[in-house]
Amino acid sequence: MDLFILGIWQEFMYPPIFIRVICDCKEKEVLFVCGSDEHGVAISMKAKKEGITPQQVIDKYDGIIRKSFLDFGISFDNYSRTSAKIHHNTASEFFKKLYDNGDFIEEVTEQLYDAKANQFLADRFVVGTCPKCGNEEAYGDQCERCGSTLNATDLINPKSTITGETPILKSTKHWFLPLDRYQDFLTKWILVDHAKDWKTNVLGQVKSWLDDGLKPRAVTRDLDWGIDVPVDGAEGKKLYVWFDAPIGYISSTKEWAAREGQNWEPYWKDKDTKLVHFIGKDNIVFHCIIFPAMLKAEGTYILPENVPANEF
Repeated sequence: MDLFILGIWQEFMYPPIFIRVICDCKEKEVLFVCGSDEHGVAISMKAKKEGITPQQVIDKYDGIIRKSFLDFGISFDNYSRTSAKIHHNTASEFFKKLYDNGDFIEEVTEQLYDAKANQFLADRFVVGTCPKCGNEEAYGDQCERCGSTLNATDLINPKSTITGETPILKSTKHWFLPLDRYQDFLTKWILVDHAKDWKTNVLGQVKSWLDDGLKPRAVTRDLDWGIDVPVDGAEGKKLYVWFDAPIGYISSTKEWAAREGQNWEPYWKDKDTKLVHFIGKDNIVFHCIIFPAMLKAEGTYILPENVPANEF
């Protein structure tokens, strides 16, 4: 089957990325999907700041984003949302399969906790000094100045963005995807098999991650907004947004197929289908390392043919 699937994913609470897609689509079936990533910590932060619910926040911005695409003359075969039921089901099933296959590591770790707010602090609820460049306004997941990916516990002098208090360490159980298991596979797949095809900025950032050595990464977190972790003993925990968001490409395809009476699987499981992700430069690691590792672990999906990362 000669198919071509193009995907753009809109990181919620950030300006939409507008890309003109030009490709040789003669005699090819092309599916163009997009959607909003609606489970990020930015939504919870916005809701707390405005005194409204996260659902009210995403409903408001979903309308703004959709109108923006229309105003720019951009249309998709399907534009979806990660708050949609079909996405919750798809992400939960994906997690459950990896869980049942023993692909996760379960660990009890020390994480930052705001005693005054009585809650664990997800990455963006913490700011502090970056241990690599000294930026005093680094977040708990990355430093915007030097681009380093961080854990909240890496920060020097961390502060809660909820109360301004200095957080304490408290034990909590989470599940981790052991990315180190896929180090050799990813090195060959990207830096050898696709070395001549992919953009230099993408290859450079991927090589930097691989040279540092991949490490297990949490796929769950303590938060009150997002997709419930679908296993016993995970009450009050949600899927980490970086895990559920890229699955949105799949659920958006499913949503389109259900509406049009089509079969979604050839677009994701046929070896002759070409999958291309158009992304912003800040999401290279998620689309080139983490999501491919997830797809490889699941075992039935194709991998991206190319991941062009673009800047404004």
